[in-house]
Amino acid sequence: MVSRSVLSSAALAALLSFGALEAHATDYPTAPPMPAPPGTQEDWYLTIGGSIRAVPEYPGSDDYTASPKLIFNISKASSLNAFRSVDDNPSIAFFDTGRFRIGAVGKLDLGRDQDDNAKLRGLGDVGTSVELGGFAEWYAFDWLRLRGELRYGFGGYEGLMGDLAADFIIPYQSWRFAVGPRLSFASSGYMQAYYGVTPLQAVSARFVGNPLPVYSAGGGVDAWGATAQLTKNFGNGFEAGVYGSYYRLVGDASDSPLTQSSNQFIAGVSLSYTFNMGKSWW
Repeated sequence: MVSRSVLSSAALAALLSFGALEAHATDYPTAPPMPAPPGTQEDWYLTIGGSIRAVPEYPGSDDYTASPKLIFNISKASSLNAFRSVDDNPSIAFFDTGRFRIGAVGKLDLGRDQDDNAKLRGLGDVGTSVELGGFAEWYAFDWLRLRGELRYGFGGYEGLMGDLAADFIIPYQSWRFAVGPRLSFASSGYMQAYYGVTPLQAVSARFVGNPLPVYSAGGGVDAWGATAQLTKNFGNGFEAGVYGSYYRLVGDASDSPLTQSSNQFIAGVSLSYTFNMGKSWW
């Protein structure tokens, strides 16, 4: 379990450590890259990495734990330095004009273990789920990126999930700061898996000393919030960052008997490496 004060201290320490490092790096562009001339076959680049985050032990919890997250992105050379948020899910663009991108996106949800928290005793586990879908993003201005994702999950739950995001981008030499609002929504399959309590679960939970009422969670908007991040390009393909998010659970997610706090916080550090894969085979 991690306290909120520890989260803040860890994020601040990481931020100061990045500032103390010296490296030669290419400055970020002040505008999104433009596509290559027609007929040009561009090289493609793979960005791979990960982040370690302090996150709620389960959606709605007021206790925190450490959790990893994958960074994965494939882009053309002309889009290599385009802004990517630390909370973007792994994606690949199939249509890219420089200012507008459409492609495939995926997410791995590791589920929930009833042993993660006393509030979950008797409910059983939520299994690992895979979410696959599409994304679209648009640079409305040089300093503003809008992005939306729509995914369908299967495994521990079944249903649609989506995210909407806006990022206000401020580059300075090899640094880049971004901040913006977030909104997430989900269908009843996801909501019931994480926030609902079936009659059988209520009986089982009461039997092990965790009295919970039956609760049916419907689909809709489940949270809104904001993410702020600071990244540094160290050159030679390496980039590191620190970030923090705040989410406010709303609707059936907030009203669930499993929700200990509607205020949810995430803080983390990330490291990624980008390398040239050569010309595309497709």
